Amino acid sequence: MPLFSSKFSTKTIPVRRQDTSVIKNEFGSDYAAKELSLDIAPLKLKLSDFEVSFVDGHWIPASGKAGATHKENLRLKRELEQLEEENNMLRLKFEILLDMMTDKTVEAEQVELQRAQSLSNLSKKSKKQRW
Repeated sequence: MPLFSSKFSTKTIPVRRQDTSVIKNEFGSDYAAKELSLDIAPLKLKLSDFEVSFVDGHWIPASGKAGATHKENLRLKRELEQLEEENNMLRLKFEILLDMMTDKTVEAEQVELQRAQSLSNLSKKSKKQRW
């Protein structure tokens, strides 16, 4: 035990390594790789002939029938989304055309009604002039 030194001398704290998982989660793996000069490869797991990789928080089959099926499912999902967007656009166009036809029908009926009223007024006037 030293006589003239402090009993409670502080120890130096080691420098912490920067946690890359926080940066990767908040800013994305591309930003983390660029800022920290890291080469973060996707995590791959291989069990005999079956291989899966961990990408964007999901395990994706990378080989075999499951991999081909997964790729086909992704392609079909993209195609389904595209067709749904096209269907929504066509429904919108149909609604607009239906509104336009309704407006034109109402206008045509009003013109026809005005024409019929003017003809009836003319026939009444002509009858009055005859008497």
